[in-house]
Amino acid sequence: MLRAAFLVGVTSCATLVLELTAARLLAPFVGASLHTWTSIIGVVLAGISLGSYAGGRLSERGVSFRWLAALTALGAVLALLPLGWVALLGEGTWLRPIPVLPRTFLLSFLGFFPVSFVLAMLTPLALRLLLPELRHAGRIVGLLYALGTLGSLAGNFLTGFVLMAWLSVPTIVLTVSGALLLCALVALPRASVSAPSTPPAAREEELAPPDLAWGSTGADLRTRPVLACFLVACASFCTLAIELAASRILAPTVGVALLSWTAIIGVVLAGMALGNLVGGYLADRWPRPDVLAASLLVAAASCLLIPPIHRWLEARDAFEGMGLQARIVALTAIVFLLPVTALGTLSPQVLRLALADVGQAGRTVGRLSAWSTAGALLGSFLTGWWLIAKVGVYPLVVGASLGLVALAAYVGQVWRRPRFFGATAGTLGLAGVLGSLGLFASPCTVETDYFCIQVHKVEHEGRRLLALQLDHLTHTLVDLKDPSYLGYPHEYIHSELVRMVAARTGHPRMLLIGGGGYVMPRWVENYVPQARMEVVEIDPAVTRMALERFGVKPDTHILSYSMDGRQFLQEQAERGAYDLVIQDAVNDLSVPYHLMTREYDVLVRSLLKPDGIYLLTVIDEIPRGSFLRSAFRTVQDVFPHVELLHDARAGSKGQNVYIVAGSMKPLDLERLPEVLRGAGIEQPRTGRVPRTEVDAYLAAGPALLLTDDFAPVDNLLAELFLLREQVTSK
Repeated sequence: MLRAAFLVGVTSCATLVLELTAARLLAPFVGASLHTWTSIIGVVLAGISLGSYAGGRLSERGVSFRWLAALTALGAVLALLPLGWVALLGEGTWLRPIPVLPRTFLLSFLGFFPVSFVLAMLTPLALRLLLPELRHAGRIVGLLYALGTLGSLAGNFLTGFVLMAWLSVPTIVLTVSGALLLCALVALPRASVSAPSTPPAAREEELAPPDLAWGSTGADLRTRPVLACFLVACASFCTLAIELAASRILAPTVGVALLSWTAIIGVVLAGMALGNLVGGYLADRWPRPDVLAASLLVAAASCLLIPPIHRWLEARDAFEGMGLQARIVALTAIVFLLPVTALGTLSPQVLRLALADVGQAGRTVGRLSAWSTAGALLGSFLTGWWLIAKVGVYPLVVGASLGLVALAAYVGQVWRRPRFFGATAGTLGLAGVLGSLGLFASPCTVETDYFCIQVHKVEHEGRRLLALQLDHLTHTLVDLKDPSYLGYPHEYIHSELVRMVAARTGHPRMLLIGGGGYVMPRWVENYVPQARMEVVEIDPAVTRMALERFGVKPDTHILSYSMDGRQFLQEQAERGAYDLVIQDAVNDLSVPYHLMTREYDVLVRSLLKPDGIYLLTVIDEIPRGSFLRSAFRTVQDVFPHVELLHDARAGSKGQNVYIVAGSMKPLDLERLPEVLRGAGIEQPRTGRVPRTEVDAYLAAGPALLLTDDFAPVDNLLAELFLLREQVTSK
């Protein structure tokens, strides 16, 4: 039993590790947009769904540890496929005629469907080995599901906190393959005894459930397999919808970064594991449709409580004295652990009620697992690509809750049970009361697949400003009456270097990666009108909001592109045509890693004219921050002349926004005062960090060379989170 359960946990862990590394492998070819993640998740879930079904059918032919060992070894070989495809693609030139979406799906499918399909076959086969009798079916199924979820949880934390921080992506894939091969060898030596069968008489005896106060009224899932599949698919759909909604609900409070996603994924997986165990116990102790219906009602009610609990904690500024990391975990757990745990109790109960014969256990588990994964697949695509943007996260949560109430009413047949009818009506009444209090209203001006966008008026420095907030970060401050006001110091540095480039070049061509509220493009259009300004902003809703509400001229000449920055540079940007490239794709402490690597910097260099300049915006702390040190070294590896710029009105140390400036020719900042005086500016905002200080900073700690194979950006930025915690706690 231990060996079979161990294999289920290890293969689930391996699948999650490969899924997380997939984005790093594919980013150079398709970018790291929402479509990339959705395609990867969708392909892996599709592989798991079909693999679970195939494993269930295979279990009918007899099961042995040799089968488990063989499939694990095959998974080890297939795990190497992505590395083979990457090596074969090279720079991916022949892929570029293929549109981005089909290209993303094609690469995801070729690299990660085969291994996820094969590894998913192990769970129904392992269950068939472990299930000698029906009376323990619920607990064994719950245990296997819990172990699989805990394996995924381990893969999540292991990849995010350890593997990505210390190993290159190819090394991670090779490690996963080696671990799977070792597990196959461990499983192989035992005898190949097929799973025991249970006499028909014993099977009938086991199916006689105990008498309960609730009675036996309810839908019979043994004779209605379609209903059983629908129930597990709905449970998984709601779980994925809640997980994706959690990221958007928490974003205005704690932002979107490594810690927030790790907390959300960790809480969801922990809740699923706990729910699987509890559901397995309920399934064996009270194998009744009434109990399943009651569990559905509990899940519905707990989902309804998500908005009010979050609003209440936010209003009270809960956990204010805690460090940032602890605060994120506590907030996520209190708001989302109960709903996910309640949803996790459903699948083991459905399987126990649908299982009429131990001999059919593998097939039944495979079929239900396939439908469960299909529900998760639909929840991922539908929520990530449509529901959040079209409906909003709070209506999405309410809709999931009401759907669960409807299922509970049908499964429990409320028209026959007055007590259950009252519980159902009470849950609907709770939804009505909370809705009438306005607790389901979204705090966002616009919700998109990428951001919770909020637009509000603020008073700052004696000005009435319009603020654009993307999740947790106030990204832009605009004075609609004064386009010269740029808000943040680093924007003034950008503007001064734009003037310097324009003084040298009659009609400069400029590219901005990360548009935000278009404060810089608006400034360029007003004060350097001869410039050609191009902006790449991944979220079209942000661009639309900036153009409609943040003072950009209706007849603007700004060229906007809604796509991933790296995809634009690879496929649309003209080589050797730009005088200035500004990289400002930063959202709080979340930085797209594929825009920070040496390969990306080489791509930027190819776009610049011989005297062109590359400006990279970085948020970090000197002298302790590691991210800026690595970013500087990476740019230095590509450009012969690199400067570290800061706001001259502030010091060159501490937590700040810095600009790494790279060029093929020396950056002639000595000319800057003269250029600015011609524009009526007496004192430059652009300051150069002295070379001695830069050298001392670089020597104070490890400066990693960030590459497509090894770019632990999130891990380096996590140190800045810790520095913020230290400041907050003092």
